[in-house]
Parts: sequence; C-alpha cells; structure tokens
Amino acid sequence: MTTPSNTARRNVEPVQFSIVVNNYNYARYLPEALDNALSQMRARDELIVVDDGSTDDSMQLLRQYEHEHGVRVFQQENSGQMRTVRTGMRVARGDVIVLLDSDDYFLEGYLDRLRAIYAQHPDVSFTFSRAQLSGDAEKARKSMQTMLNRLQLPAGKVGPTKWAALLFNEFVGVPTSGISLHRSLAEQINALPSTTELTTVISPLVSKVLGISTTEQKKSGYTADGVIVRCASILGAIKYYDDHPGFMYRIHGANKYANASRLARVHLLRLRKKQFVKMVREHYSIVERPTAVELREEILSRVFGVHLRRRIAIRGRYCRAILSSEGSLREKISALTAALGLQRRIT
Repeated sequence: MTTPSNTARRNVEPVQFSIVVNNYNYARYLPEALDNALSQMRARDELIVVDDGSTDDSMQLLRQYEHEHGVRVFQQENSGQMRTVRTGMRVARGDVIVLLDSDDYFLEGYLDRLRAIYAQHPDVSFTFSRAQLSGDAEKARKSMQTMLNRLQLPAGKVGPTKWAALLFNEFVGVPTSGISLHRSLAEQINALPSTTELTTVISPLVSKVLGISTTEQKKSGYTADGVIVRCASILGAIKYYDDHPGFMYRIHGANKYANASRLARVHLLRLRKKQFVKMVREHYSIVERPTAVELREEILSRVFGVHLRRRIAIRGRYCRAILSSEGSLREKISALTAALGLQRRIT
C-alpha cells in the first residue's frame, strides 16, 4: 500500500508509470497497442512487454520496438496469462503499474487522466477505467457489453470490498487493460504462491457441453484480472473508478472469456473460486468468518453499482453473509438494516 514517503514524493514529481503488456501470438495487434502507449508516455515512464512463448512474428516485431523505442522486452516459455502478467509486474520499476493486453489499446488521454487521479488522491493504490468495445464478433461483443454494464460504479473512490471479494467473489474492477495499481500493491500480489500461475485441462466432454473454447479447455487457469482485482479488494486497496472510457477492448474469435457461453462462465468461476479463496486466506492469514460489525462497516463505507439488479444482488449476498457472521443478535440486526439500505452511508 501507499506509504507516507511515497505520498510525499508524489507531491513533488509526477508519478512514474510502468506500462506492462502481456502478449501471446498477437503480432497483428501489437503495433496499435504499443504505438498508443508510447504516444501517451512521459520521460520517466517505461514500456515493458512480456511475450508468453509466441510462435508468430511477435518477437521479431518486439525486437524492433526494443531497438527503436527502448521497449523492455522479456520472453518466457508459454505459461499462461497469469505468469506473464506477474513477470511484468515483477520487473517493473515505476511507481504505478498500468496493465495492457496486447490485443487492446489505450484511448487518447487515458494515461494523463491516471496521472491526475494519483496526484489528486495520494491514498489511491488501484484504479480501473471503463472499456470501449470493438470487434466483429457481434454476439460476444453484445454479451460482454451487458456484463461490463452491470459492473459499472459511480465515478470516484469505491470504498472497502474485502469481505465481498472473499465471501461471494465480487469482482470490483474491469478487464486487465483498464487496471492500474501501485507497485507496492503489485508486490503483495506477486507474493502469492506459484500455484496461482498453474493451468489445468478441462474434460473435453464438459467443454463440449458447456461451450468452453478449445484454448480454455487445454489450458484453463486463473485470469490475471480475476486475481489482481480480487486481491486488491482483499488487501484493502483504496480503489478509484474512472467512468471515462480508458481502453479499447477488442472482442474477437480468440477472446477466451468473451466468447464463452453463460454456463461456461459460471462453471469456470466456480472451478476457480474455492481454490482461490482457500489460497488467499492461508497466504494472508485471514480469519474464516467476519463479524457482523465488520460487515456493517464495509457496507456503509462502500459504493454499490449503478445497475439496480446488481445492487440488489450484492445487498442480498451481504444479508446472507451477516446471518452466518460472528456477533450478537443486536449487531446482526444493525448490519442487516445497513445491507438493506436503511442506514446512511459513511462518507
């Protein structure tokens, strides 16, 4: 998290960015991703690309950018997105790490907006920005747009969501290309065991029935945004939502999650949830159950989505969590009235 010394230094000079790009066989998209990032960078910023064992022309292109633009290029054996992103965060030298998938690109003005957010809110250690979608896969694009609309929040600081992430896996963020986080927070996430990076093979029969892509079937694992977004919540990061479109999220045939069916998404989420929660609880030494007082404080200190159905769903999940929480009957009743929206939010 942000320390007093980091805060003081930020007030003296602009925050230094490390843009970390993960790539696997996206040579056709790389120039647009890298050129847009380079055009928004300042003198002290750095651009890092980690290639996950591409077999197309990616490395030839990256060596050219390395020579002409000073891009820091790292290559590893094909190990999946989680390891690729963690490698990039590990070698980053900037104050803030800005993530980018190589098939997406930043929209004009995005990095300057991030600089302003971090300068104006020195306590913020995690930001996420709204996506703008493009691509020819119309069905997948519409499905993803619907899902992203449900995740939208009011602009500004989000408030604590630790127990929401732990108890019912709430995702308070956006896809990888709209995320930035302070390096100290990235270091805490990178300290998670290497099992975070492992991939598994899903049964071909299950994959066929649920409509899971061949790529996902052969190498399923934690998504980088899924881990980073939820870990940031669990670690108590102060999150800030920028409601301006910050990146172009490209929907195409190779998007594993965007092209998955609803049943496939539910199955993959359940598959990962139990293992992830167990791992982070053990690693960060988090108690099994919260108290009703802790849940009430979280509910009254956070913002809820702009989408009505999602607000109702999250509040309902808090109610169920309160019933099994630690605390007296009076404390649980107080927490329940907060979850139902009958108490004033703490600002």
